[in-house]
Amino acid sequence: MAIANALAFLLYLSSSVILIRDFVKRAPDTNKLALPIGILTTLALLFHAADIYFTMKFAQGWDLSLMSTLSIAAWLMAFIAMLSGVRSPVAHPGIVIYPLVALCLMLKVEAPGSQHDLSDPALEWHILLSLIAYALLALAAIQSIILAIQEKQLRHKHAGGWVRKLPPLQTMEKVLFQLIYTGFTLLTLGLITGFLFVEDFIAQHLAHKTVFSIIAWLVFAGLLWGRRQYGWRSQTAVKWTLSGFGFLILAYVGSKFVLEILIQS
Repeated sequence: MAIANALAFLLYLSSSVILIRDFVKRAPDTNKLALPIGILTTLALLFHAADIYFTMKFAQGWDLSLMSTLSIAAWLMAFIAMLSGVRSPVAHPGIVIYPLVALCLMLKVEAPGSQHDLSDPALEWHILLSLIAYALLALAAIQSIILAIQEKQLRHKHAGGWVRKLPPLQTMEKVLFQLIYTGFTLLTLGLITGFLFVEDFIAQHLAHKTVFSIIAWLVFAGLLWGRRQYGWRSQTAVKWTLSGFGFLILAYVGSKFVLEILIQS
């Protein structure tokens, strides 16, 4: 398990360094490292998946500790980033995502595990849907930050350097809302399956997590409604996206941090 984690960490980090160096040095219309980066990332994902598998095997069930579940979400983010990089190699999202995934793997090494026996196998769908939704909306939050910086630079006529290598604002915004629409749909399904199959929210310390998740759902629903009705975009979309993701962080990471670290310490 430790070996798989270390190898995945090194491969993600290597991919990050190569992507960053290539992005800084090359012209915006060239991409000579697609194949090597694809191989490195694929190997990183395989070792990362092996680490997740051995973690679950060692726990003899679902390890729902903070860092273990974040590791799964990080794997999903890296996988989506790899696929996005195939479509848009000029501004590969792995430049930002892979270092974050590597950091997550590093923090996971010393994190305590917590084995959970699920009362209903259907809860596995709730967990998976929720994690995929978190991964997509985390990517949307990162995309919104890059979009905000890009728009600010263009507004002040600072279109040189790395900004000119990014896709046009319209493309960046389109990708942002694709991530939000898909993440919102999966978050909706995750909440529905949670309400259907979780037996006791209070006893399982899920009440606060559920409340913050519902607030996040309402924020993203409001953003998509505003987009449809009023054509919300740019800074408005960024603010709503970051607000919604902030509530998701409070829903899961915040509640897990309090239960696993503050209360147990």
